[in-house]
This record gives sequence, structure tokens and C-alpha cells, in this order.
Amino acid sequence: MDISKRNRYKNEGFTLMELIVVVAGLAILSSLSVPNILGRIKLNRVEEAKALMNSYALDCLGKYRISTDTADFIENATPDELDNLRLSTLRYQIDGDKSKCSHVAIKPLNDEEKDLFAFDFRMSSDGRILKTGVPSDDPKFLNSCRNWAGKNCGLSADQIAEFARVAEIAKLKAECNSKYSKWLNDGSSGEYVGWNSNNEDCTRPVFAFEGKPVNSLEAVNQALKDKYGRKCIDWQQSKKNSISPNGNPETKDPECGGIKYWFHTGNIFTTQAAWTAHDNLLKEQACIKNRAKALSGKVKGKYTYTPSGPPPCGKVSWLCNGKEYETLEAYKTTSCGAPPPSSSKQSTPTQTKIQPKPKPHCSRAHKNCDGSTFVNRRGNRFPNSYLCRCS
Repeated sequence: MDISKRNRYKNEGFTLMELIVVVAGLAILSSLSVPNILGRIKLNRVEEAKALMNSYALDCLGKYRISTDTADFIENATPDELDNLRLSTLRYQIDGDKSKCSHVAIKPLNDEEKDLFAFDFRMSSDGRILKTGVPSDDPKFLNSCRNWAGKNCGLSADQIAEFARVAEIAKLKAECNSKYSKWLNDGSSGEYVGWNSNNEDCTRPVFAFEGKPVNSLEAVNQALKDKYGRKCIDWQQSKKNSISPNGNPETKDPECGGIKYWFHTGNIFTTQAAWTAHDNLLKEQACIKNRAKALSGKVKGKYTYTPSGPPPCGKVSWLCNGKEYETLEAYKTTSCGAPPPSSSKQSTPTQTKIQPKPKPHCSRAHKNCDGSTFVNRRGNRFPNSYLCRCS
């Protein structure tokens, strides 16, 4: 082959078939790589959003450590840098009103998103962080969710309910402890309530003298005696058999150190709740006694149990021969509530006998007793039997 012929073949280029094969190959490669690239971009957004959420959690922990009121912190504290504008660049947004340190949650901007997933963190009153997440439909993002929340990635309905219950208990505990701390900081003496871990409520009796916790009410009284002598104790004994007016507390300053007392029929109380419980018990017993007396006394008719107080006080019922009826309808079926029988002798109204009008007498000349019609001079026609008496 000569040189000119070789050069001619060399400059011919690709055939149409070769170009089609190349373009098809590139299309296949792009179809495989583009989704992976988009998925990688979304995964990077998730990781950056997780980094932001970690920074929010650290901010909340820092604020918690310097907080003096745990209840106020849980209720009001928010991360400083939490911002929807920053989150929107990652295709995320704050989930509703969940923007406080007690619960920070974010979710995808698009509700139809299949890859990005929602996740959050909760902060308890004792400073612990709990992370949870809701995995997306794409299993490729499951590891990212587990990396954030561990076993709490994908919660059941029971787990969600339990987290809500624990969060509510934590809130109540923080409020209880906050009130107790304030009571101590005010230099208070006497009895108060603290958190009861066994019952998970704020009912545990606690005691203090001038802001310092002590073990019992006896220890409080001993501290008073050591400081003021027997003046407060003697005053308490003088008031013991009285009843505090309207349940209002009483004290003697300075001998009782500002401690408030409630008195009721030989008892001394250091909380209004205890005084009220005792007062209600006595009222309930009085009402039960009143009820028994009414039933045994064969009281009849509508009856209200007295005095005022807890049930059965104030209850309205109907009594008959020692029995109690809840409704007026039931009472009416008894001998007490039945209407009195009607009298057997009833006066019969006198009937007035109507006398028939006498028929007019006719002269003999006008009589016509054969049943024919009588015609007077004016031409009026009358039956003879009506106008004349025939004999």
C-alpha cells in the first residue's frame, strides 16, 4: 500500500456506528453515576445538619451548667444559633415549636422528601441528652440515622409515649426542686415538700430551720427551743385546742422563727394541706352522723345532709320510713311520696229539670187536630199540634 492511500484511511475519522456506541456508553455511565452523586450530596447535607444539632446540644448543656433555676431553664432556654435560615440551606427546618433546649427537632423542608430524615434531641432536668431519629425510606441513610440516635433510630409508639412520660416527670421534678430550693434560700423554717422518687411526685415531707435542712419536725422544734427557749412551745400549747380561723396560718414572732402553724381541735399542723385534710375528715364524719340520725328518726321528704364539706355533705335525697331515695321519682313510688287518696263520696251536681214550654191554647175555631197545617191571618203556616192543644 502506498503512502497516499495510508494517509487517506488515516483521515477518515469515526463511523456513525462507532459514535452511537460511544454515546450510548456515556449515557449508561451517567445514569449510574448521577443518582449516586445526588445521594452523596443529600447525605452530606444530613451530616452537616447533625453537626449543627450537636452544636445546639452543647450550647444547651453550657447554659444548663450555669443555670440557677432548673425549672425555668427547661421551660424557656433555647440554643443561641438555632435558625431556620441557616437550616434551609441544608433543606431542613425547625419542626413546629420544638426549638427549646428541652426538645429541639428539625425535619426536611419538603414533606415528600424520601432521603433526608427528621431527627431531634431532648434534654432532661438532670442535664442528660437523648437523641432520636426517624429513618427515611432510603436504606442508604439508615446508617446515618443510627449514627445519630443509635437504637433510638425509629421509635415505636410505645417508646414515644414513654419518652413523653419521662419528659413530663422530669419537668415536674424540676419544678418541685426549684420551689424547694427557693424555700430554703428564703431562710424558711418548718415543713415543706420535696421530690418523692418512689412515687414520682412532689409529696415527700422535708424540714428546715432558718434555711438549713433538718431531719424532722422535732428537730425544728428543738432548734427553736435552743434559740428562743420554751416561749414558742408554750404558745403552741395555748392555741392547740382552738381552730385556725378560715384555715389561715398563725405564728408568734420572733419566738417561733416565722414558722406558720395551723390548729384544729387538739392538733397542731405545719402545712395547710394537712390542716385541710383533718378539717374535711371531721366534716365528713359529722355528715355521716347527720345522715344516720335522719334515717333513724324516720324523717320524711326532701333532706340535705349538713354541715357543708366533702360527700356526703350537701347531698340532697328523699327519705321515707328509714330509707333513702336518690330521685324524686323514686320517692313518689313510696307511701310517703304517693298523693293522698281522693274522697269516695262525691257530690253529684244538681241537674235542673227543664220544663217544656206550654203550648198555646187556641180557640175552638182555630183548632184543627187532624194534623193539617194552621194558617193564620198573615199567611204564616204552623203545625196545629204545636200551636194548639187538642183535646
